[in-house]
Amino acid sequence: MKYSPRYRLLPTTEQREAMDWTRNTVRQTYNHALREFNQIPEDAGTLRQRVWSVRDTLPTMKNWWPDLKQVYSTVLQKAIERIRDNIESLGKLKAKGYNVGSLNWKKPREFRSFTYRQSGFELDKKSGPNNRGLLVLKKLKGETREIPIRLHRNLPDHETIKEVTLKKEPTGAWYVSFCIKTDEPEKPAPEDI
Repeated sequence: MKYSPRYRLLPTTEQREAMDWTRNTVRQTYNHALREFNQIPEDAGTLRQRVWSVRDTLPTMKNWWPDLKQVYSTVLQKAIERIRDNIESLGKLKAKGYNVGSLNWKKPREFRSFTYRQSGFELDKKSGPNNRGLLVLKKLKGETREIPIRLHRNLPDHETIKEVTLKKEPTGAWYVSFCIKTDEPEKPAPEDI
């Protein structure tokens, strides 16, 4: 079973600027990847294969786009894989009878989150100021940064955290969601209910 508790981040001004810079760089990467994806003919493979072919160009993109070297690689990979997720979502809507178009270029206000998958993050539940935790993120604008987090409820051990998604709300506040994998709870017997 997966669930995603959400917590408020309490970044400094410098950390906030670094997160905004990373979010914008990831958005630009998504837009570039979408353009590349749209140039691949549909008969060149399945949706997943076509998205992966774009994702596999990331190392060469870093040669001519040096800003990408300051962003953690799985963050960029996840951004490109969003194309597949978005196309699959559009397909489901179309199957239900909705009129859907195609994926469009993302403006800065439309792209509000980025995700660390499997690595590049650490959660220290006790070291933050005022008994708050610290979320340690690698390669956030090229540096490892420790961002205070308000842990208003308990989290299981960090080994069970699969993904960390940082999101900027329209109000300017930053939040983090942890995708946590846990075992299914056992169903109680009917007589115990």
